[in-house]
Amino acid sequence: MKYIQKKRTGVGYSKLLKIHKAKGSYDDTKNDNSKRPKVTTRTDILKDLLDEQGYLCAYCMREISLDNADIEHIVGQKYVDSEGKEIGKKEDTCYDNMLAVCHGNFCKNETHCDTSRSKYQAKRPLLSISPLNRLQMNGIKFTQSGVVYYENLDDETEMNFDLNSVLNLNCENIRSKRKKIIKTIKKILSKHRFDKKFAQKELEYWEQRNGSYKAFCQVAIFELRKYI
Repeated sequence: MKYIQKKRTGVGYSKLLKIHKAKGSYDDTKNDNSKRPKVTTRTDILKDLLDEQGYLCAYCMREISLDNADIEHIVGQKYVDSEGKEIGKKEDTCYDNMLAVCHGNFCKNETHCDTSRSKYQAKRPLLSISPLNRLQMNGIKFTQSGVVYYENLDDETEMNFDLNSVLNLNCENIRSKRKKIIKTIKKILSKHRFDKKFAQKELEYWEQRNGSYKAFCQVAIFELRKYI
């Protein structure tokens, strides 16, 4: 995970804002025959989400595009609170409740990201951790073996349960990708005797965005900051 800052400036956002205010539907797969405003495609909304995320999955940081991404609702669409209020339904068309995510099919027979989360919707409809929370994202760390975990003073148990179990972000293929990046970073730095100036240049390389971020960039950023 890496921090995502909402832009709220795109075509999809503008359309969705009107839909949200009118309590309409943006999804043409919904069986809605009313005269409420409706966007006939999710493409504009998804494009805005992808653009602000640098075309990386909001959870695992794999590269995604319009062809292989889904819209994730942070507050599940079916979530009802303890007082019986349909919060999920209310937030269904809220742009700030949306992320772009991968299909969760990178780990062989295991699912991850939103696809894995769907299995927990009934028992755990809300995540404790969010890539929209800068403070939380500052607590995201990676071990040398590529394991992602949360370390901070508050709610470590809940956060790590979401990372490990609900989102399954430490499944073998994803973990191995992170491990490879960390190993490569250390190998390159070793050749330059862990020079701080060189590490700074490498950091700038991984932080830069040319339309999109590099896959798993936050892993490299986390590792490089140790040597600056």
